[in-house]
Amino acid sequence: MKRWILRVVVMLIAFVLGCGIDRLIWSRAVSSPSQAEVVKLAPATLEKEIVFIPAPPRPDPTPNSTFILDYDTEKFTPWGYFYILGSKPKEFAELDSIQLALVGPTQGDIGADPGWISVETRSGENYDRARATVAFATEKRLFFATLPTEQSGVEYWFDGEFLRTDFDAVAGKKKAALRGTLTKTKNGKKIAQRTLSFWMEHMGC
Repeated sequence: MKRWILRVVVMLIAFVLGCGIDRLIWSRAVSSPSQAEVVKLAPATLEKEIVFIPAPPRPDPTPNSTFILDYDTEKFTPWGYFYILGSKPKEFAELDSIQLALVGPTQGDIGADPGWISVETRSGENYDRARATVAFATEKRLFFATLPTEQSGVEYWFDGEFLRTDFDAVAGKKKAALRGTLTKTKNGKKIAQRTLSFWMEHMGC
């Protein structure tokens, strides 16, 4: 009887030890990948490519402009090409047109676009432009001053008045719509000044 009990105890101990060793082996196998898996995954990690995307270039800074516009946009739209009426004076032979593209009063909206004014010049096949940075416009008055042109370094000042406000009626008909004194300077020195009349054409939308 004692021998039988002893055999049962030994068999239970052997069974428990066997189960414990088996669980230990399987737990290590699950927690640690095989050598074949490590070799397979390593190349994928090494083949990752880092792509550097360059930052976009910063735009050139533009000068701040001060436009004071005081008129009723429903009745008056200073938007067009203005050409010298009659023969061009010799001292302004390069002048192609004055371009007005004024949106109108912005009612105090910060950052609102008031439009633009530029003096367009031409020498042979070469065109140049002087953009206005200061302007004052009403239904009667127009004043502006420009930056120097990129190529010739010439600045323009204009102080005058609108002779017509019904631009639709005079567009393209070579009737005086704008008149004033145009001044040309370079390196701070006045090189030409003349009182001129201008006719206009529509610029389009």
